[in-house]
Amino acid sequence: MRRLKDREVKALLRDFTSAYPNIALFESPKCFDEIAVGEGVVYFVDGAPLIVRTKVGLLPSLKFTKAVDLLPRVVVDMGAVVHVVNGADVMRPGIRNVRGDFGKGGLVVIADEKYGKPIALGVAEVDSTEMRRVTKGKVIRSVHYVGDELWKNFGK
Repeated sequence: MRRLKDREVKALLRDFTSAYPNIALFESPKCFDEIAVGEGVVYFVDGAPLIVRTKVGLLPSLKFTKAVDLLPRVVVDMGAVVHVVNGADVMRPGIRNVRGDFGKGGLVVIADEKYGKPIALGVAEVDSTEMRRVTKGKVIRSVHYVGDELWKNFGK
């Protein structure tokens, strides 16, 4: 794990708030650390794994509850859960509910139907109106999920 320098912290916060202006980040964080994981990076803020960097850019981690709760939510049936937590993209037949409005390319939270817990973050392949309308096909590309390499390193 590596401690970020002040200029790196400023750049990280600038990039994150630029990508997610609706998410109020932190009160007054004291330290930022990073750990490289495969092709990604997990950023720890005061010891909590709150931001991840993937191929698609900066994302709130699934542990960043304050941020995840502000994102649009897609609820999947329990049959889809086992696939989503193994990195599968979301197909329209597995969706039970689409909450919130978003455009194509927007970040969405994927939650399980039984408990409502976030199990993945994905990039919408279609906008929310189209997602509600269609009945088949891939509609969300999974980019961060419970059990992925980044998730496994949250405790390090």
